[in-house]
Amino acid sequence: MDYQAVMQKLSFLPDLYLVGGAVRDILLGLTPEDLDFATPAPPEEVMRLARAHGLEAIPTGIEHGTVTVLVDRHPYEVTTFRRDVETFGRKARVQWGQSIEQDLARRDFTIGAIALNAQGRVIDPYGGQQDIEAGVLRAVGDPAQRFREDYLRVIRAGRFVARYGFEIEQKTLEAARTAAPEVLSHVAIERVTAEFDKAFQNGTPSRFVRYLYDLEILQRLIPEFEDTHLLLQNPRWHPEGDVLTHVLQVLDRAPPRYRWHALLHDIGKKDTARWKPEGWYSFHGHERVGADLIPRIARDLRLPNDLREELVVTTALHMVPVFTKPTPAAIRKFQAQAGPHLPALKALYEADGGERRSPESWKFFEPQPVPVKPVLLGRHLIERGHKPGKDFSRMLQAAYDWQLETGETDIEKLYQAALKGLSREA
Repeated sequence: MDYQAVMQKLSFLPDLYLVGGAVRDILLGLTPEDLDFATPAPPEEVMRLARAHGLEAIPTGIEHGTVTVLVDRHPYEVTTFRRDVETFGRKARVQWGQSIEQDLARRDFTIGAIALNAQGRVIDPYGGQQDIEAGVLRAVGDPAQRFREDYLRVIRAGRFVARYGFEIEQKTLEAARTAAPEVLSHVAIERVTAEFDKAFQNGTPSRFVRYLYDLEILQRLIPEFEDTHLLLQNPRWHPEGDVLTHVLQVLDRAPPRYRWHALLHDIGKKDTARWKPEGWYSFHGHERVGADLIPRIARDLRLPNDLREELVVTTALHMVPVFTKPTPAAIRKFQAQAGPHLPALKALYEADGGERRSPESWKFFEPQPVPVKPVLLGRHLIERGHKPGKDFSRMLQAAYDWQLETGETDIEKLYQAALKGLSREA
């Protein structure tokens, strides 16, 4: 539903405006993801009017003036005009405002300090439309004050740059640099990680990460990125040059779902860097070192457990198709180790290598005629008189190793391999 249709259904609310990112996206010719509205009516009055007109109203943030109104079962946030009385970091003492101009004065950047009424009239007291047309990201009013009010805005600036291809106005950029050392002391890590997730969804995410690197925020989040712009790589395989540049390129090539994988796939290179007389560094074993680093990084960033597990696998295995001959046994072992993460590995492998991958190496991702999941199972051993325990597990592993090595699928032959494995352990 377009914003004017929603506003028509909410026309019982006085002096209603569409505000925030939706206005910015409409002016950019994009479809907004969410529609947020502002009105001078206090939240209790918004709830009373909505219910009087047969709409469900939920006090989702009533202390901040926000009520969620359901229109055709879709939620829309309606917030009372506000003006700041006192600001201190994320928290502020506010009063209900009297005008949309007062409300827009609280916004972070001019491109988001624009409102639209039901007739499509634009309210733009800070020149946001002009900045949109010029491709400029500019803070509303004093940029230093805007960042002190909410240090997350320093990171959000980078996300807008990456999404829309804008450049940050010089005073705003200087204020962001000044505020950068304070960001991680004042902002919850969950909010920071959420900005990465949003930046990874569209636009050019490398610009977001490069911005955070230039402000030294990325290195504080993930110390292994420190000085990666100085780590020159073998030009035969990496004509792009240093490790950081490579990671940024992989990030842009990767599908949105796999951009955390792209960001972290070479995280072990700094710790494994060894200078070569040819004028570049080698990074022997960086994939194994990187995989060992992932659990700590994922905990620090509060990444979901399932993503952490997948990152460990893709980081550990992403070099296997590069250096391993794709024999049937090698392919089976690779796919068994990859398990359900094989699609993620394939996406990362493609993004990592660009067009430099050998055609033969893609065999590691092809469907296999022989199953890579174990054929001999615990029930088969129980049927043959074995009881669960240490020997039981060793037998199953020996049979599975033989299956992957040879492609054998016959239960009896795999059972014999299990017995031989047990005898070798004895």
